[in-house]
Amino acid sequence: MRLGLDIGTNSIGWWLYRLENDRPVAIVDAGVRIFSDGRVAKTGASLAVARRDARAARRRRDRFLRRRSVLMQRLAAAGLMPDDPAQAKTLERLDPFELRALGLDEKLPLAHLGRALFHLNQRRGFKSNRKTDGPDNEAGKIKLGTARLEQAMLAAGARTYGEFLHKRRQSAPDPRHTPSVRTRLTLRHDGQNPGAKPEEGYDFYPDRKHLEEEFHKLWNAQAPHHPGVLTDELHNTLFETIFYQRPLKTPEVGLCLFTDERRLAKAHPLTQQRVLFETVNALRITRDGRAKRALTLEQRDQIIHALNNKKHTKNLGGMKITLKALAKVLKLQQDENFTLETAARDAIACDPVRASLSRPDRFGSRWSTFDADEQWRIISRLRDEPDPETMVNWLQETYGLEADRAEATASAPLPEGYSRLGETATHNILAHLKADVILYSDAVAACGWHHSDERGDRLDALPYYGKILERHVIPGSYDDKDDDITR
Repeated sequence: MRLGLDIGTNSIGWWLYRLENDRPVAIVDAGVRIFSDGRVAKTGASLAVARRDARAARRRRDRFLRRRSVLMQRLAAAGLMPDDPAQAKTLERLDPFELRALGLDEKLPLAHLGRALFHLNQRRGFKSNRKTDGPDNEAGKIKLGTARLEQAMLAAGARTYGEFLHKRRQSAPDPRHTPSVRTRLTLRHDGQNPGAKPEEGYDFYPDRKHLEEEFHKLWNAQAPHHPGVLTDELHNTLFETIFYQRPLKTPEVGLCLFTDERRLAKAHPLTQQRVLFETVNALRITRDGRAKRALTLEQRDQIIHALNNKKHTKNLGGMKITLKALAKVLKLQQDENFTLETAARDAIACDPVRASLSRPDRFGSRWSTFDADEQWRIISRLRDEPDPETMVNWLQETYGLEADRAEATASAPLPEGYSRLGETATHNILAHLKADVILYSDAVAACGWHHSDERGDRLDALPYYGKILERHVIPGSYDDKDDDITR
């Protein structure tokens, strides 16, 4: 017997047939099970998105409440907050912005300092993370708002964010209508282009560093007034309590289809080269839609060279060459064209990593002088480093990039996710693809594997399904001591 499964997004088809001498001779049974695809029909978005967003909001709220509770306990233990909740409640009548400003120059009672520090915890500012911040999300508006805040603080002569807000409220013409201290989206006009359409933006937006700097300045100003209480140990404890942020979890990486290695990232240079050679090697030249022939090695290399040396466009999406343009590169006859030329596929994309990092405002032509190991060193740092400032400094110190080029490189878009092959398989398959104009399946066969046949030993009973699908799902522990599901 042999069971064949067709696993789709909203259905599973199955086909059971009898074998004789390893050849199918009779159909035993067949069927299909159809179920909801779990997506919104109009948008295609997963139905789990709403639940995931709500769960993330609950977790953020729970973490905030736990952090606030721990901070209150530590402030009270150090004498910076009354032990009696009723007395602590009376501190709410104090203006925290005034305390944060006065504390830079005058001695504050310990409870008043505790009130100011507690207020810093309430709104501890935005912390940028390169792993989650992208050009199309809210982070771009926040970055502009942060730049406006720094300019406004400089113009107001404010040493800290709290002092800036206090001065801003004091300068209000009508004390009954003080400016809001909240960050809100407003329609903003481009001062350099008055005729442009207004866009949403923030008048100001505090970065985490503004609140961290204020904490240090406020503490350093008050420490001489309370030497027995405001110790370095307490400083470190309270700073960690207020500003600690858990790192992002690193996702598990699956196994290669052919080896026991972890899969390579799509942004790895070897992965992108393999995809490029696979695509170009699959091109076929036809005349009047009849006879087809493969490219010669020289023709293939001409196309690869054209793709790798295409002039940079404004957007990465423009880094591709149409099949008609490639036909001109090979100087094909007028009645000759490529078989991939359809309405859905009329162009071949360039290597997105090479196209992104070799732009003139980033590494430029230097990118091609790096070997694959050096390129991957840079790419992996771009993928893993969460702090923008650290990333920019590393690029400047290690590769001598100017500040603007380092910032552009740090924000360069790269492919996300992982391929289905590990480093060894990718390297071996790529070597065969480069050596001759062959298809991916032929290159895999040359390595001693089969691109799709995963048949194993004959079994009397079906094993746990996870063992069969271990290369198609998130990996487990692979520990023999664990149960089947965990392993």
